[in-house]
Amino acid sequence: MNTLGSFVVIMLVASFALAQGQPPAVAVAPEVTPKEITIGFIPSGEKEVLKKGAFALVKKLQSDLGIPITIYLAKSYGSLIKAIGEKKVDFAFLTSASYVAAEKDNKIQVLLKRVWSEPFYYSVIIARKDSGLKKIADLKGHRIAFVDTKSTSGYLYPQVMFKKLGWTDKNFKEVKFTGSHPDSVQLLEQGQTDAIAVFSDDREGKYSAWNKYAKDPSSSKIRILWQSDPIPNDPFCVRQEFYDHYPKVVHTLMFKLIDAVETLKDNKDVAALIGARGFLPATSRQYDPVREMIKELGVPAE
Repeated sequence: MNTLGSFVVIMLVASFALAQGQPPAVAVAPEVTPKEITIGFIPSGEKEVLKKGAFALVKKLQSDLGIPITIYLAKSYGSLIKAIGEKKVDFAFLTSASYVAAEKDNKIQVLLKRVWSEPFYYSVIIARKDSGLKKIADLKGHRIAFVDTKSTSGYLYPQVMFKKLGWTDKNFKEVKFTGSHPDSVQLLEQGQTDAIAVFSDDREGKYSAWNKYAKDPSSSKIRILWQSDPIPNDPFCVRQEFYDHYPKVVHTLMFKLIDAVETLKDNKDVAALIGARGFLPATSRQYDPVREMIKELGVPAE
């Protein structure tokens, strides 16, 4: 039957139904779901703990959604952004700055933000007391370690401060990049660097990466040299194209993630993976301070 014939038949059936006082039948497209979902994680903690936590969380989400879920454990912040661009990752746990970097060349949408005791976190520079460092000015000529060039608290926010001081890498005796906050803490503990830039859940640095990852987290061994302005909490994002195709799945996963974190709150690996009390809905505008920071720093967000 040609297209015109089909159209006529449909119209005739509808007219007959209306004549009988019945509404015409409407064809409803079946709910479309993806064959699988891939969730990406940044290297924000100890690798083995990260793997165990991601597996436990994804296992719970997969059971709740009824859709196969693949874990993508990124080797670096940049590799996760690249994976988003190559459509290898559908959802991703990002830092504030890596989200801003990712949105430059990729259409992504922020869904949730992690929640600690406050809606913000901070960057702190921590030094060993036996290094003799007491203030930021004392850092000149000493060793410092950062996390990653795309780490919000572990590099970018400190760079804004150093730029205001007129400092560059040449002002330090040695600059290292560790790849993760735990590795930075380990480097400081071992005396292989004099200071590190890491995250803190509070402005005073009482609940920082040092307290979380040091083998002996005694505050008597370290000194906080500097604290940043508040930083918007890390977001959980989705590729815009994936959202456009599967909006119902995206919203379902959002709320299942919130529930899963609450359900698995006693799982130490999941708690270490999430590193937060839970999640709340987030908007793109909440990350404007990070965009301004990158603009002020004068570096490309990529």
